[in-house]
Amino acid sequence: MRFPWLLMLALALGTVACAPTHLSIHVNSPQGTNQGRPLHMVVRAVDSQRYMTEFYADVAERVVHPDDSVVQTLVIYPGEKTQTRVKIPEESPLAISFLFTTPDGAWQVLLDSPIPGRVDIELEESRIRTDAPSKRKKPKGDAKKEESPKLEPPKVEPPKVEGPKVEAPSAGK
Repeated sequence: MRFPWLLMLALALGTVACAPTHLSIHVNSPQGTNQGRPLHMVVRAVDSQRYMTEFYADVAERVVHPDDSVVQTLVIYPGEKTQTRVKIPEESPLAISFLFTTPDGAWQVLLDSPIPGRVDIELEESRIRTDAPSKRKKPKGDAKKEESPKLEPPKVEPPKVEGPKVEAPSAGK
């Protein structure tokens, strides 16, 4: 091939062009989320250092007084599924924060590069669900209960202790 650099450039541009430019955020908010009250979701472009050091009150203030980091704010209603689409910022992670009335556990998540094209977030009463539920359903015929494993105490043998060897004095000396 006459121009191998042209092929490499085309391949490099092709991989860059395939990266998603927008993020679809899908939020499932059960009926009891936030004690049944609406809550705000704030999507921000922040670096990991800022994400780790910001307090809840700092993020909550961005709803009323947004700064350059705010990509989108949205009200989440309990009992409804919410979807939104945001532009992925260049060279910056995205923080998705949920402003619960009384947060109890994870209230925000950081999406670092490469940011996927879609994220699904499950909310609980006062936190983001961090353990993903299993999507597999058991067939109806396999409805038997799973038994917990039976634990047996470890088998321990008593130590073998031998007394000191005592020899009788020899009579022939």
